Amino acid sequence: MRGSRGCPALLLLPLLLAGCVGLQEYDRKAEEAADLRRSLESAQARIASLTHDAQNLRQQLQQKQVENEELTQSLSMARRYSQQTESRVADLRAQVSTQKQESETAQEKMARLEKEQEEALQKLRQAEGALNETRTRLARFEDRVRLQAQLEKDLQAQLAPEIKSGAVQVKREGDKVVVQVSSGILFAPGSVNIKPPGEKVLGRVAGALKRYGNRDLQVRGHTDNLRITERLAERWETNWELSAGRATRVMRYLVEVGSLDPRRASAAGFGEFQPIADNATPEGREKNRRIEIAVLPPEAK
Repeated sequence: MRGSRGCPALLLLPLLLAGCVGLQEYDRKAEEAADLRRSLESAQARIASLTHDAQNLRQQLQQKQVENEELTQSLSMARRYSQQTESRVADLRAQVSTQKQESETAQEKMARLEKEQEEALQKLRQAEGALNETRTRLARFEDRVRLQAQLEKDLQAQLAPEIKSGAVQVKREGDKVVVQVSSGILFAPGSVNIKPPGEKVLGRVAGALKRYGNRDLQVRGHTDNLRITERLAERWETNWELSAGRATRVMRYLVEVGSLDPRRASAAGFGEFQPIADNATPEGREKNRRIEIAVLPPEAK
């Protein structure tokens, strides 16, 4: 019974061995198939890359063909330009030949033009010099105008109460600043002695003027047209003498009390001959009886 049981096992052994051999062959074939698939995929990728490269090359070829056509056109244009240039060179050579013949005349013209240019430059330099001088004078004039305007403003501020009352007026007379003071605030009738209210006014005028350095002053005396009374005739023969005496007294006050430069001060009497109002009325005569202090601008005479 043991022998009969062992026989089937022996019979199955060849089959098992044959099965093992079949599996190994299958695995080998499967591996080969996988290798082939990988090779195929690699070949397909390579084909795709080559196809892409071929498309790029075709595009580059087309671009090169376009560039070649453009270069061909440029070359053709360059040849035409070269021909034109050669023709132009020939023309220029002919012109040079003609110009050589005219060189002496051209040199004479050049010499004349250079002389005219030098004369024009000389005139230009003279004009520039005159312009600079004018600008300098204008700058000085503007500076004088500015200083006079500031002086006028300061005098108006210093004399504001008297200006408001009508006893004093600050005005412009050309390039001069003129302080016009009524004789009534300065003098008693027929007198040349300055009253205290007048001294205050003149003191403020002198104080304002000292802040602007040395200025030329013209003190001018004016009267109405009434004749000098017998009581005053022994001292003042006419209104001329009275107006001159009052102008001189104001000038001396500005110099001696106000400390202004006497070398820059002058006084004059005009009597009744430069009225600013109608002497037929008392109001007009009162306006005409006045002292004017004219302040000249710097460097002006």
